[in-house]
Amino acid sequence: MRIICKSLLVCLCVAVAGGCAPQKKIAAVPRPATVIIPPSVPGTYHLVKKGETLWRISRTYNINLDDLARFNRITDTCSIEINQKIFIPDSLRTVPRNEQPALGATTDFIWPYKGPLASCYNQLNQNVRNQGIDIIARVGSSVNAAAGGNVIFTSENMRGYGKTIIIQHPGNFITTYTNSQENLVKTGDYVKQGQTIAKAGSSGRTSRCIVHFELRKNNRPQNPLLYLP
Repeated sequence: MRIICKSLLVCLCVAVAGGCAPQKKIAAVPRPATVIIPPSVPGTYHLVKKGETLWRISRTYNINLDDLARFNRITDTCSIEINQKIFIPDSLRTVPRNEQPALGATTDFIWPYKGPLASCYNQLNQNVRNQGIDIIARVGSSVNAAAGGNVIFTSENMRGYGKTIIIQHPGNFITTYTNSQENLVKTGDYVKQGQTIAKAGSSGRTSRCIVHFELRKNNRPQNPLLYLP
């Protein structure tokens, strides 16, 4: 556990130069384009419905998440939208057994806070790429656990991030919540999905009230928007 926390803290410290701080002005994100596939390629189009994420779509069709995103050229982390067409190639619909989530090892996530995005995953800010997402919030509003799990780290003043909480979940997932006004849980606590764990604020290096949220699997950063409903 100490090794996981230490490695995770190193990753967070590398990004403090600006990876979690919102830009003063966010450029407009172009609407995603449907990838046109030649008729000779066997497969079908999936029309994105309200509440769906690329993660859920990949599970529905038994396709590796990264392969599906790559095939559809989904590089903009905010790009998946309602009525967008995602092509499901037959060639990717058989996932190797060792890539399939074990029974009970898959975690469904919810938004820690519902609000507009100030910064997206992998967005470049001050020459540092954001390893999570920044959600614009109201000061003092509730920040909730994206899934149930064990609190493995808390800090009242983590360098660059301010008040920070890290939770470990089934399936080798870890979520991080930073820049809070107040932490409401401590290391060693078990929290349920949706439980209020912090109050939103602007601690750390940001003057704007945001919820900075990161998600990792096997200690590797993931795009949260691919997992959130």
